[in-house]
Amino acid sequence: MSKSADISRRRAMFAGAATGLASVALGTSASPAAAAEGDTPLDWFNVKDYGAAGNNAGDDTAAIQAAIDAAAAEGGTVYFPTGRYIVKPTATGPALTITGDGVRLVGAGSKAATLVKGAPGLVLRIAGIRTGSKGEKHRRYCSIQDLGFDGNGRTGVLLELYYANNCYFRDVFMTSNHDICIDAVEFWDSRFYNLVIEKSTGPADSKAHPNIWLRNASATSGWGYSEDNNNQIHFTGCRLEGFGTGALWITEGVVKGQNPNGIYITDCKFESSYMQGGPHIKVDASCKHIHARNIYAFAGKFAQDYTPKAQTIINWAPRASSLQDVLIANGSVATISSGVELYSGPGSTAVLSNVVGLYGTAPTGAHIWYATSTGDFRVENSYGDVGVQAQGSIPAKNQPNPPLRLIAGPVSDASFTRPPADGTLAVDTTNKRLYVRLGGTWSWSPLNT
Repeated sequence: MSKSADISRRRAMFAGAATGLASVALGTSASPAAAAEGDTPLDWFNVKDYGAAGNNAGDDTAAIQAAIDAAAAEGGTVYFPTGRYIVKPTATGPALTITGDGVRLVGAGSKAATLVKGAPGLVLRIAGIRTGSKGEKHRRYCSIQDLGFDGNGRTGVLLELYYANNCYFRDVFMTSNHDICIDAVEFWDSRFYNLVIEKSTGPADSKAHPNIWLRNASATSGWGYSEDNNNQIHFTGCRLEGFGTGALWITEGVVKGQNPNGIYITDCKFESSYMQGGPHIKVDASCKHIHARNIYAFAGKFAQDYTPKAQTIINWAPRASSLQDVLIANGSVATISSGVELYSGPGSTAVLSNVVGLYGTAPTGAHIWYATSTGDFRVENSYGDVGVQAQGSIPAKNQPNPPLRLIAGPVSDASFTRPPADGTLAVDTTNKRLYVRLGGTWSWSPLNT
């Protein structure tokens, strides 16, 4: 049956709503979840009405895609009752594709209704096409709620978000994928709430398989190519656990010149005892306006059969950004080389506040390792409880967590990356003078001992 015929049939079945027949549904009564959401049955596309079994045995790919296509014709909700739905990607394409805007996938619960990968490859694509400089060809206003994804120990991405915007993900559970779980290119203005990813990893030391990868481009041409960026993405209350090759990375990608920006990571947990290469969190120097706050990062043990190599837990290099209220920890295994590898680019200031290491085993390097940088640093109340506090190219202008800026000689605006505000204090360590900036000029008083 064609999409238009299917919609016409559904409308006809509900034409009696005005005379009290609104409870009639497509072959069954209205879904309880639909009623709870306040949707009419016309807006609700139950995958079992299209032939999906959800019995963890048969191939439900075609039935689910038919339900998605029906919803995509006008926008609507695709509902997954309790069950395990096997879907099979092909060698050339994803198992499922959202083919229209305003489509919502809703399950009976993130562990009650699960899409199970039946073959290697991509499970679900939410993507537009790469044309138009303002995103007019993007896929828009799609969402996933209360639905699970099981990688079933196979390779291939679980959720691809290319050329899309204004999408929403809540109470989504992902597990057991031997590859990237969420891959995003030119992805804008979207939210993740209570996303959980467990027991997923790429090959050991692959350097290209975090659980979540936001990147401007994944290819130099064709699908995955972009000259734009990722921006305005929020992760709130998410948990990534049991990963092997990194949790959340935000990078430029293979096409240079654009800046991932406006990414917010709040109240999130990153914990693994299966480490086999790659930082928990990585944000490269192409990025700007990236803010992470209230973060827990635990590095327990290495994956079985992996040659232990202590690693950096947070690789932090973005401009106009901040890393605040972070706890980094490990146990009895020397899993950590540095808690944070910190870089400050030209004309920028790297801001760390309350980034604390509570280490069962001291880092093999230091709590903070300073990469060679041209910018400035503002590091406050950031320390490890054991081990070396700082290594690398420790900045001369601003030692870690000083009470005042220390300058070897007379203080002026040139002692700072940018002219500071009036009221700024600094110490001339050569002449032992305390300087204060007032009315745009610096005054000083001698320090008496």
